[in-house]
Amino acid sequence: MILKVMTMTLMRTAIKVPEGGFRDKPGKPRDFYHTCYCLSGLSVAQHAWSKDKDTPPLNSDILGSYANHLEHVHLLHNVVMDRYNKAIEFFHRAV
Repeated sequence: MILKVMTMTLMRTAIKVPEGGFRDKPGKPRDFYHTCYCLSGLSVAQHAWSKDKDTPPLNSDILGSYANHLEHVHLLHNVVMDRYNKAIEFFHRAV
């Protein structure tokens, strides 16, 4: 429930700007850096209760329709899991 409240708060501040994007704090301009990390945080929140990496989040973990579902992001490296897995495979083959 707390994740849903946090998601709603974040999205309400974002939708006030027709062009979208996120910012550091009120009065600051939107930028790619904060947009990236806000979306990554939303992804982590959506996937926080997934049983394993292949289990999609529950509808109750996504605000609005399932079209708002974000790809699972690696918590440490901040890239989608598909790209993370490809990079790991590449570097394991290179060794």
